Amino acid sequence: RLNPLALAALAALAAGALNEASAQVQLPAVEVIGVSPIPGLDVPREQIPSNVQTAKSADIERAQALDLTNFMNRRLGSVFINEIQNNPFQPDVNFRGYTASPLLGTQQGLSLYLDGVRMNQPFGDVVSWDLIPKSAISSIALNPGSNPLFGLNTLGGALVVQTKDGQKNPGTSVQGLVGSHGRAAVEFEHGGSSDAGMHWFVTGNKFRESGWRDNSRSDVKQLFGKVGQRSD
Repeated sequence: RLNPLALAALAALAAGALNEASAQVQLPAVEVIGVSPIPGLDVPREQIPSNVQTAKSADIERAQALDLTNFMNRRLGSVFINEIQNNPFQPDVNFRGYTASPLLGTQQGLSLYLDGVRMNQPFGDVVSWDLIPKSAISSIALNPGSNPLFGLNTLGGALVVQTKDGQKNPGTSVQGLVGSHGRAAVEFEHGGSSDAGMHWFVTGNKFRESGWRDNSRSDVKQLFGKVGQRSD
């Protein structure tokens, strides 16, 4: 038979050893980060578990690309274009095997957002690339992967485009270009703001070419305007 005092002493020793062991175990901190790869939410790109490719208006200007799709083809990885309609402003854009096309009936797998507005048309999810003037773009972000945040048919990724405004892009510029096969274009942009917080931005592009083969002429007229008011 054990002495009750001995049992009490053994229980106290066991409890002390258990408390000492539990005190020495330190679990690492678990940090849960809800990432959302939309520009404007200040999420560091290194916290997004995918290869997000970004570019600014200065990058597009230095590339001397004809339009947004041409810049993506030149500077972004895993992107190539196919001028299936014989028009440089209406190509198929392919990214990692998924397509954003202006041609109805093509299987669409990419989403396009302009200032937070989905640009895939409701009928067929087609994308009219010629509606986005290159000179209106402030920044782009190409987000790979299927993300429900960007809505239906975002199977291969989403392209998020932010446009310029008069406060961040004041001033006026005009430029023109000429090239082979009758190619010629003139492009302008103007932005400004007032002390009252009103800001405005307008840009336009007129482009034409005869094409490198018969019956492949292109004629494009683009105009983009933006007006806003900032206050307290």
